[in-house]
Amino acid sequence: MKHGIALATALLLLSATNISAQEANTLAPPPPPELEEEKAEAAPAPPEKKKKKLDHCGPQTAKTCDGLENVSDLGDASWKVGAMGAALCSKSAAIEATRKRRKDRNEYEELLAEIAEDNETEYTPWKPSESNSEFAKRTSSECGTNKTYWCSEMQLAAADISDPTTQASALSLVETACTPPK
Repeated sequence: MKHGIALATALLLLSATNISAQEANTLAPPPPPELEEEKAEAAPAPPEKKKKKLDHCGPQTAKTCDGLENVSDLGDASWKVGAMGAALCSKSAAIEATRKRRKDRNEYEELLAEIAEDNETEYTPWKPSESNSEFAKRTSSECGTNKTYWCSEMQLAAADISDPTTQASALSLVETACTPPK
């Protein structure tokens, strides 16, 4: 009798594991159509375009130009390098300010257009003389030209310094100012 109960229990366990193995091999039913529609509606957003960073005209300009103030600490022989560095930084800051004003103006015009639409009034938007892409190309070119010119002039002025210690320090500052951060 003991063997009969053990045999019956073994057969029962064997058939139970066989059934669960069959259930695991069967395919799941397809998802309801509502889920498929939600997946279709939630298409992935297009990747954002990466803006090309300008070497010298941008938010990092102030940090770079702060380092150039140390040229005055080197002595009288380095005044030309300091003056050229100031010209580089001044022009870079002016280009960055122009780019910022353009961006602010575009945002302001969009806001005015929305307000006019909400109030159902007529509004004549500002029309710039050049497109945004032309403006970006022009200011990028100005920034690159400015940097190239003043950095080469600063290197020449630093190389003309007769004191080797001052010359090395001035060249180091020029390198810091003219090498883009990574």
